[in-house]
Amino acid sequence: MTKADTSQDKKTQILSAATILLARQGLQAFSYEALAHEAGLSRQLIRYYYDDPDDLIADLCDHLGNAYRQTLVAGVVDIGQVERLGFFMDFFFDLAEGYPMPDKLEVYDAMMAYAGGSEQVKGRMRGQYQTLGQVMVHELAIAHPALTGEACEELSFLFVSMMHAHWSFVASLGYSRDHGRLARKAMDRLIASYVAETQFTPCMDKPWALDG
Repeated sequence: MTKADTSQDKKTQILSAATILLARQGLQAFSYEALAHEAGLSRQLIRYYYDDPDDLIADLCDHLGNAYRQTLVAGVVDIGQVERLGFFMDFFFDLAEGYPMPDKLEVYDAMMAYAGGSEQVKGRMRGQYQTLGQVMVHELAIAHPALTGEACEELSFLFVSMMHAHWSFVASLGYSRDHGRLARKAMDRLIASYVAETQFTPCMDKPWALDG
């Protein structure tokens, strides 16, 4: 095993421990000491790999995002369909049979809270959500050719917003996961309302635009 492989393994071990720690105790209990205990590593070793907490949380965003992508891509390959919009929405509301959403979803709320004081983490999370939004724009355009690009952009932002809020309520506040069916059906109705508009008028010039 090369030094680079060893380094990556240690980082993965640290990030996996951070996921468990944040899911179980939240951001308020997060510390190098607690992380070292959870990971079974020394505090000095963790600081060697992640001297800056912002770097750790930013990498955690990617670590969790990779788990989503791997499960999602496996499902897309298996269904073997050109129009994948239905599967994408089923997956993100935990309704895709055989392809469950990864656990520890409440960690995203902890990262969102942390992002309030970290431009690095904020940018990493924003990039992940925008990438998901771009995928949804593509799938919406394939499934509903009559939709304009502006309509697809609006719907993609609404989908990502609804998906994040849904899991905040379910994973962090303890509401039943059965609400996934409610949110999923709401997206169907929302898309249908956009499709039914004979003359679409955008609500804003640039969905996904940043403040200022």
